[in-house]
Amino acid sequence: MNKDKKSQFVYDYSDKIPLKEKIFYGIGGLMDGGGVTLMSCVMLKYLTQVGGIAMGIASTIITIAKIWDAITDPLMGFISDNTRSKYGRRKPYMFFGGISLIFAIFLLFMPVRSWGVSVSGMIPYMLIMYLVWNTCSTLTQVPYCSMSSDISPSFKERNSANTVKLIFTSIASGLAYVVPLLFIEALINKDGYMFMPNLSPVGFWLAMAIVFGTLFGGGLILCAIFVKERAKVPEVKEKLNIKRFILNYIEPYKNKSYRYHILMYVFAFACADIISALAVYYATDVWHGYELFGQKVSSLFIIAPMMISCVLVFPLARFVMDKKSKQFAFRMGLPFYILGGVLLAVLDPSWANPIWIPIASIIMGLGFGGAQMMPWIIFPDTVDVGYMATGKKQAGTYSGMMTLARKVAGALGVGMVGWVIGGVGYKENTSQDPSQYVQQSDNVLLAIRIVLGVSIGVLITIALIFSFKYKIDNKKSERVQYFNKAFENRVELTNDEQAEKDALIRQLYGKVKG
Repeated sequence: MNKDKKSQFVYDYSDKIPLKEKIFYGIGGLMDGGGVTLMSCVMLKYLTQVGGIAMGIASTIITIAKIWDAITDPLMGFISDNTRSKYGRRKPYMFFGGISLIFAIFLLFMPVRSWGVSVSGMIPYMLIMYLVWNTCSTLTQVPYCSMSSDISPSFKERNSANTVKLIFTSIASGLAYVVPLLFIEALINKDGYMFMPNLSPVGFWLAMAIVFGTLFGGGLILCAIFVKERAKVPEVKEKLNIKRFILNYIEPYKNKSYRYHILMYVFAFACADIISALAVYYATDVWHGYELFGQKVSSLFIIAPMMISCVLVFPLARFVMDKKSKQFAFRMGLPFYILGGVLLAVLDPSWANPIWIPIASIIMGLGFGGAQMMPWIIFPDTVDVGYMATGKKQAGTYSGMMTLARKVAGALGVGMVGWVIGGVGYKENTSQDPSQYVQQSDNVLLAIRIVLGVSIGVLITIALIFSFKYKIDNKKSERVQYFNKAFENRVELTNDEQAEKDALIRQLYGKVKG
């Protein structure tokens, strides 16, 4: 191996990312870390408790909105990849999309039910507004997620920037788990909750829209203004046609590493979405009337301990990522995730003390941390493998399909929650008073616990299995970077190097082209 060539193509990068820019890049990740989480936490409960919409119909609304993403996400990936402007490929969509998110969240939670709209009128209103929200999300998130590959061609600089991003996405994820649940608990409890007074539907609307509109939309606007796209942009643009659009669905999945990465990602995150959707029902209905630390048992006693434990695991996961591999950091805590989830499911108020709820949640968080942290740090490596195998940079297409997979898996997970619980007889609140409690049957309470335990046990086990099939480690990633830089600089490889490259393509991508 020619060491001079290796340093030229892998280690010698003059365009470093300043810390200030990394911070603004991280701020842009507030929507990435919190957007889907926010909706997973509150949307199903909001539709049934505030809107009075039947559980099965509410789940269908969520699922339809995600099916819409099956069209918009790959399309946005294609558009983003083929945009050429003096501001970059990704940033214009992040800027204007950030503005649109602010308006979309105001429309989504507008308290039209308390303004006289009937339950039957709420159904089309919420469907349309949720479609609008998801479209605005696609407009921003596909380009933003592509930035994880485009922010730098350097493996080390990219990892550093994405680690900073991880800090912000983790903060956003924690806020999006805890704050909206606190708002909704204050909405459905007449006496308020913890330090918050009872919120009216108007108060809930303003709190949700102002807090998360500012965080999500404002963060993306700042990111678009202050972050650079450093990756080399191909000169040739592809023209959109039906065949190309369909291939956008298929092409990323030709990449073996991407397939395994997606399977790790969607099963772990679908599980998180199910926990988010079930947490309010588990606390409000299964543990109705019980108290812990002088407060009514609420979803916060599940989510807050889990997120604290998750954040504490991040430094360890980052250390393990450098010393072992990213996939090892992903899977190292998953057995705890399963153990804590099953423990939470088997707890029954007839014999268990409520103190076991936060204990089980802390155990879950030990595995949740790595599963939450690693997928978007792994993502750029799969894009590089695709580039090495095909000669095409398709970060936008890969990102679009990843965002789509995340949304569809989450929608099906949350939909499954609603369809199962609704199918066993869940009773919605059809009054205009969100704080009015409706007693649920024993069958419903049992179904909530079973869905929680089975979902965590099965989905996390599948994610764990596929993490062993993902084979990109740090050394292989450096070699992939080397071959990609050689390709960009039209440097001819030696016979041994070409044989090594072909072997890497077969192992990591699946097939040597040509």
